[in-house]
Amino acid sequence: MMKRICIYVTLGLLGAVSAHAQEINIGQAVARKISDDKVEVSFNMDCSTLQLPSRRQMIITPLIISRSENDTLALPSVCIAGRNRYRMNKRKESLYGKEPAAGEGQEMIRFNRKRDMLLEYNETVPAQEWMSGARVEIFRELQGCAGCGEALGNDPVAELPLFKEVVERPNLEIMVAQAEEKRRSFTRSAYLNFKVNQSALLADYMNNPAELAKIHSSIDSIREDDNYRIARIKIVGYSSPEGNYDANARLSEQRAKALVQNLKHAYKVDDSMIECRSVPENWEGLAAWLCEYRPSYMQKVLDIIGQTPEPDARDAKIKAIDGGKIYNALLQEVYPKLRLVEYTVSYTVVPFSVEQGREIIRTRPDKMNHNEMYQVAVSYGKGSDEYNRIIRMIADRFPSDRIANNNAAIVAWEMGDYDAMRVYLKRLEGIKAE
Repeated sequence: MMKRICIYVTLGLLGAVSAHAQEINIGQAVARKISDDKVEVSFNMDCSTLQLPSRRQMIITPLIISRSENDTLALPSVCIAGRNRYRMNKRKESLYGKEPAAGEGQEMIRFNRKRDMLLEYNETVPAQEWMSGARVEIFRELQGCAGCGEALGNDPVAELPLFKEVVERPNLEIMVAQAEEKRRSFTRSAYLNFKVNQSALLADYMNNPAELAKIHSSIDSIREDDNYRIARIKIVGYSSPEGNYDANARLSEQRAKALVQNLKHAYKVDDSMIECRSVPENWEGLAAWLCEYRPSYMQKVLDIIGQTPEPDARDAKIKAIDGGKIYNALLQEVYPKLRLVEYTVSYTVVPFSVEQGREIIRTRPDKMNHNEMYQVAVSYGKGSDEYNRIIRMIADRFPSDRIANNNAAIVAWEMGDYDAMRVYLKRLEGIKAE
């Protein structure tokens, strides 16, 4: 074990890794593995701003802390002592030897406030397996007058990582995803209003202007983007469960078709692009509402839904609960929400060249598929910063994609980001297990 403490007179301050006002600045800190069996810790301590009374001393101790924090190793400390404290320490040392508390190999330096002091610390210790990926914290303990037992604080003043963790390269190779058609879709709901027992869709009736505007706006967002092509629009109309089932079936179908006619008129689309169907009574929506909000009568109504297959009989049984009070509450509070139209817009995204992809990936990577993003990454050169960034971006965009996580794990290893590598490998294991 070897340590070197040197004292210099300096003209300027070091760039500090960590600093305490009126104390010391730690600079040029290095913790590294210098051979298979040795670890070196070195740093400079700039004491130019240190205010240390004559009877006090400061103990500087580096501590190697394992990644798990289960193992530690305290390196020999440095004692910076005020003038009187230095003399007392030396007198004690000559009479009694070093105190056990001082620690093996501790060096003592006399503080001299008349000059700037730069102390250089260098320590080499045997490497141990647990030190892989460890960190070094540098602590300072301020002590009062000799013999009074006064401890004025023990705080870390700097922290630095030890040598890089030794991790084997994953047994993987870069893979290329196939180029696939980019299919996208979204589904939204609209609550259109119709006059009682009528199916005519009146654009200016009640809240219809706002609801129709939402439908048209969402479709326009696709139609007006040159990178998108609408493939299909699907309309599903729902009616609430009260009343006669056959009448509800006809009404929900006619109302769904009324919206189809509205869209045909607005967009001049072919019949082949629009699919229309209806759900006569939205019992599934009622059950979902009950399970979400859990009213006191939830289980009674759910039992009726589950045990009574004929819709009109269900309606009658619910109406009979508690003299019709629950049924009336459903009519007022819940059933209006069950009368809706769901519309699904399916569309494709045009393919991009590498040149186009370089621009698109910066603002709208959601428009690109895995293969397009990979080709853009390769265009920057494998191993470049942009290549690494995009390969990892692909894994973030497609977290369930086997190839994306495979490639990201390799790149993370090459970058020395082993924590990220482990995340990608864990995802990969989960995908393979499915």
